[in-house]
Amino acid sequence: MQEVTGTYNVTFVVVSIFIAILSSYIALDMCSRINRTTGWRKFFWFISSSLLMALGIWSMHFISMLAYKLPVEVTYDPGIVILSMIFSFAGTSIAFYLSSIKMTAFRLFAGSISMGAAIVSMHYIGMMAMRLDGMMHHGGAYYYLSIIIAIIASCVSLLLFHYFQNKTGQTQHLFKLSSAITMGVAICGMHYTAMKSAVVHVNSSSILPEPVFTPNNINLAISVMLVILLIQVLAFVSTSTDQKLAEQADRLQYIANHDELTNLPNRRYFEQQLLGYLEERKNGQAALFFMDLDRFKAVNDTLGHKFGDKLLQLVTLRLSRMLPERSMLARLGGDEFTLLYPAAEKEDATQLAQAIIQCVKEPFFIEGRKVSVSTSIGIALIPDNGTTSKEVMRFADIAMYLAKESGRSNYKFFANDSLHDSQPLLLESELCSAIANGEIQVYFQPKMASAGDHVYGVEALCRWIHPIHGIIPPAKFIPLAEKNGDIIPLDMKMIELVFAEMNKEAFRDLHVAVNISTQQFYNNRFLSFIRKQMEIYPEVDVTKLEIEITEETAIQDVEGAAHTIMELKGLGIRIALDDFGKGYNSLNYLKQLPVDTLKIDRAFIANLPEDFQDQAIVSSIVTLAKKLQLSIVAEGVESQEQLTWVQNLQCDYAQGYMFSKPLQVSELLTYLDTFNATHKKKATLI
Repeated sequence: MQEVTGTYNVTFVVVSIFIAILSSYIALDMCSRINRTTGWRKFFWFISSSLLMALGIWSMHFISMLAYKLPVEVTYDPGIVILSMIFSFAGTSIAFYLSSIKMTAFRLFAGSISMGAAIVSMHYIGMMAMRLDGMMHHGGAYYYLSIIIAIIASCVSLLLFHYFQNKTGQTQHLFKLSSAITMGVAICGMHYTAMKSAVVHVNSSSILPEPVFTPNNINLAISVMLVILLIQVLAFVSTSTDQKLAEQADRLQYIANHDELTNLPNRRYFEQQLLGYLEERKNGQAALFFMDLDRFKAVNDTLGHKFGDKLLQLVTLRLSRMLPERSMLARLGGDEFTLLYPAAEKEDATQLAQAIIQCVKEPFFIEGRKVSVSTSIGIALIPDNGTTSKEVMRFADIAMYLAKESGRSNYKFFANDSLHDSQPLLLESELCSAIANGEIQVYFQPKMASAGDHVYGVEALCRWIHPIHGIIPPAKFIPLAEKNGDIIPLDMKMIELVFAEMNKEAFRDLHVAVNISTQQFYNNRFLSFIRKQMEIYPEVDVTKLEIEITEETAIQDVEGAAHTIMELKGLGIRIALDDFGKGYNSLNYLKQLPVDTLKIDRAFIANLPEDFQDQAIVSSIVTLAKKLQLSIVAEGVESQEQLTWVQNLQCDYAQGYMFSKPLQVSELLTYLDTFNATHKKKATLI
């Protein structure tokens, strides 16, 4: 056996170093995306980055070994080559997993060991794949130095990788490049140091006159380089495209969460942030400000919307410059702003409110004009005035309303003793919880056959049983529900209650009518909600259920209304047109709406039989309904004279206080028992 030494092809050495650094750069960039994505994309970037890193280590080693020329013929065992690749992939996967979660000293150490092991195992297992007429072994100081280089350089690279993930702009690119170069040094430094420790002995008979690098090896090396470079180019394009898509997504997310005019967070985003803050808050106080510009509408109407927009931008600029750290200012819409002031006591909130009022009061100069406005501020303290986002926002809004009422350019803290002065706003803030807490109840008003001899059915009416204020009439809270968006859950609650009652034996023979708001009627989920109730209560006879919509609701979108009506009728539900006659186009639209019942508005019944105009209107409606084969209900019947008149017109049904006021379920059952017993007795006497 004779010891021989090899030489390197310098060109391939340079290419191998370039591949190691480029692979490291792209793989680390891919790995940095793991924490910025979720689901399958997170898994994709994890696998891709680990595979590319392993491929970079493998290709650098393979190119280097092809560049290494020995005076003996050398081949490679494919199985061991693949095994070296597997070890490399396993090590890089562990290192990148540890790098993608929160960095600690232990994880940095473990990740460095894993990455170093990937590089070292790739090299030495790859060396075992060499087949030559002799043997190669490693030892001495260079052998141990190669392992130390792999681990230390990997540690530095992963540390730089951790830092570049938390940087932005040019600084991030510098850290990323430094990390890639250091990782390239780890791979190349380990390889060439390890090769320095290699000792090769071959049989003297196999020694060739000079080192061999056959054309086949050259072609193979070039092919490997081209494939590796192609993979890296594709990976680079992939990461670049993902970066652009991520930037575009971030931009769209920013637009969705921020006000276009002022670049402040919008209502939706602010409410999300407030909800998150309240969920994470452990102790201490905070303050929520509601601010409204006084006299802004006058400025906007007088000088124009562009002028008003410029004023809002200048107000935003002033406020942003004076706000405390960690506070968050948002524009809710129009001239309304809100501000979350964390870790603020009442004294802090007072000082800030005074400063904001003084700041806004200073004149603004726009297009050569001097403009003065002021602001009214309402403040709700957290947790004193609530611990949910809806509570504190409503209470801050109430406080702002009181500030305006007290003279504008003022601030008010929400206080319980001010509730009486702001009952409408208070009811608005409590309505949502009232629906959830069971304070909404259903009352029923009997609907009689006009002959007055039997109860045909009932109309379900909504009542709010407030724990403090008692029964709140619909006229007070229905408009609030329509204003703040609670009308849809309110309607749903009523439908649930109606189905639950119709499922009882006492209601099996009664026709039940329930009113539906415009918003609910045109809600995309309305029909599916009805179907769900039918599934929950399969025993309910829906042919005895009647949905009442107002004439105003129907004529908003006649074609859409007709479609929804047909869907409901397909389920077996009847449709009534409530308050008929109030609109100007009643007759024009009636023929397009396949309703079953007309309810004559109580305004036309109230003055019967004295008012001749109402007589003519009611007579016309009844005649029309009869010709269209529609049922007719006269609402608001309160006297015998009115009942006699509608009986003479042959109205089918009558409803009003003459028969009964709206009743609770228990009262209704008592009423029905008494009514049926009385009429049974009369029939027996006859």
